Amino acid sequence: MKRLILLLAVLCMGAQAHAGLVPKAKIGIKAGWNYQANKLKGAKDFDFNSDSGWYAGLQSELTWGMLGIRPELIYSRNTFDVAGPTGIDGSVKMNTLDLPVLLQLRFLGFLAVQVGPTFNLMTDVGGSTQDTKWRIDRPTMGYAAGVDVRLWKLNVTARYNGSFKKSEVLGITTGENRISTFQLGLGFFF
Repeated sequence: MKRLILLLAVLCMGAQAHAGLVPKAKIGIKAGWNYQANKLKGAKDFDFNSDSGWYAGLQSELTWGMLGIRPELIYSRNTFDVAGPTGIDGSVKMNTLDLPVLLQLRFLGFLAVQVGPTFNLMTDVGGSTQDTKWRIDRPTMGYAAGVDVRLWKLNVTARYNGSFKKSEVLGITTGENRISTFQLGLGFFF
């Protein structure tokens, strides 16, 4: 009886794998360039200039044929200049830890379209302009959309990340306080 149950279990698992019901799992690393578009206004007449930075992290993928789920853990760093009234200038460094969980649809075997939510796990802001110490609180949830091109174990991604809500700058949520990012990167799956 035990052998019969074991045989049936092995046959069921083989049938599921053959039918594509068991996902293929991959894990890898990625890094790249990001451009942060800051629409942060209303913070004591300061103007934030958009600037570029870098990101690095882990990527994983669960696929069922053409469909897949793409969770990632990404650390990014941006530095942008701040211009204030009467020549008060400085720079602000923003470090973030994001968790995008994207739905993926693969075409032609090498091209994928990705869309889904991103969860902001941490935002750390440093820097100051004379007497002003900056605090920027990003929303905890946003969205991402992009494309992924796979060549062997390498992948090239281009993605836009946006916010559903306004960001708080020094506790101010008035105006167009939004942070969005465009990312271009290279990854490798093991």
